[in-house]
Amino acid sequence: MTLAASVACLRPRGRHVQVGLLAGADAVPRVEMGDVVARELQLLGSHGLSARSYPELLRLVTRGTLDPGRLVRDRIDLDDAAVRLPGLSASGGGAGGVTIIRPYAGRSSRDQGWKR
Repeated sequence: MTLAASVACLRPRGRHVQVGLLAGADAVPRVEMGDVVARELQLLGSHGLSARSYPELLRLVTRGTLDPGRLVRDRIDLDDAAVRLPGLSASGGGAGGVTIIRPYAGRSSRDQGWKR
């Protein structure tokens, strides 16, 4: 169900990358291929990395050989998300990395009524 919802939310000529296999009730997802073709969507699959390879991957990150931070394009506050999200539908609007939305940036845990 999540995969189908993700595909339905793509902009024309958008791309969905499915990392890993789906399980349970989602193992055989229903995707409207007519919509995929009409909107020229890209559906890509990736097995990702096997769990036995995680220790070496984490060693590379710890040593600084791999820097996941280079994938981050921007960091924004939740208050800015409403303005930025519509722009993702523009051509190239989401290209070039990940935008991290920080829901409680600049607010204390007391303002939220819970402790982090």
